[in-house]
Amino acid sequence: MNIAVFGQKFFIFSGFLLLGIAAVQLLARPRGTARLTGWLNARTLRAIFFGVMGLLTLLAGLGVIPLPGSR
Repeated sequence: MNIAVFGQKFFIFSGFLLLGIAAVQLLARPRGTARLTGWLNARTLRAIFFGVMGLLTLLAGLGVIPLPGSR
């Protein structure tokens, strides 16, 4: 088993997983309206964080962002 190929597959899978989590965070309805204070709330910030991390992880897995020790 080639660890470099497994590492790339791991990053690609993890990137898609994080992007999916970000989409679910954006599409999930809030439980109450008291905590909803506009677009910049905890749910939106969490979705942005997961989206950015998912995109960076996916780009690293595809080789766009070089990783130390990779080809």
